[in-house]
Amino acid sequence: MSRRFVPLIGIVPEGWFVVLLLALIVGLAYYNGRELLAASVLLLILPVGVYFHDSPRRVPSRPRGILCPVDGTVVFRRECHDPVLEREAVCIRIRVDRWGGYCLRAPIEGEVVSVPRSYARAVSCLRTDEGDEVILALTRGAMIGARPIWLPFGERVGQGRRCGVRRLAREIEMLLPAGVRVEVALGEQVRCGETVIATLLRRKA
Repeated sequence: MSRRFVPLIGIVPEGWFVVLLLALIVGLAYYNGRELLAASVLLLILPVGVYFHDSPRRVPSRPRGILCPVDGTVVFRRECHDPVLEREAVCIRIRVDRWGGYCLRAPIEGEVVSVPRSYARAVSCLRTDEGDEVILALTRGAMIGARPIWLPFGERVGQGRRCGVRRLAREIEMLLPAGVRVEVALGEQVRCGETVIATLLRRKA
């Protein structure tokens, strides 16, 4: 996996850029006798570090489980028609926790594949070796010109591994294969890379 997703001391690389920029502003302000400005900017460094923080996760041993890609709250779960892959599916929508982990984590182990078309500003698809496909779609908020999963098409990713960042995303929608066993309730708090959202059922021969 690309090294750009690996946090240093819990903070992702782009977070360090913002922290160092704020520290530079503090230094310049203090040097020029603007103590009040320096103190005000200094107070921003802690919340900025928390916002860009991504802690290690204990990925459960559930090969057919579908993990939550972000920290947040389940706000929608229903059977639906998947307009991306033109199939029957189960939709689970998660409101992203602003102070949760900054990185997105892969809900399943599989290959990043392209999709024929999208209905949101950013859509990514993961396909397991058995052919099951999980869609991640951004429904609210800005991802700043990127798919939810930043890895290139054709690259494999392990379950629960970092595969992107949430940035300003407010809601992430998961479109799962029809017939999965959903294991979360509406209003439930979910943990990125730890909570099992649903379980893929084995196909009948």
